[in-house]
Amino acid sequence: MSEWARPEVSVGDFCLFYDNPSNPQNPSMGFVVERPGAQTVSLLIFSPSSGWVEKKSVRHSDDPFWHESDSAPQWQRWGCFRLHPMTELIPHMKEMVVDWKIAKAKRQASKQAAAAE
Repeated sequence: MSEWARPEVSVGDFCLFYDNPSNPQNPSMGFVVERPGAQTVSLLIFSPSSGWVEKKSVRHSDDPFWHESDSAPQWQRWGCFRLHPMTELIPHMKEMVVDWKIAKAKRQASKQAAAAE
């Protein structure tokens, strides 16, 4: 099997859930509620017909498991997930905030140094 790693997720992250890992279409909105395994998450998804439903042991849609494992057909019933686009942006937003704070601190230090002269 390959050395693929599931995207980093945290409890509460938005996800898109797909019933059919072979043909992921028409996603349902979901939230990560647990990370039970190295490659799986448990999701709480909203289904218009059933309301909130927990889906356990859900693998990412890009997991090579779907193509490489003989047991993939048995796992299909659990569906698959992808990160919601907003969730994918969070690490980039955190980096931007850190960069902004560093730039602000440098400006303040520069102003203080100029005022001290």
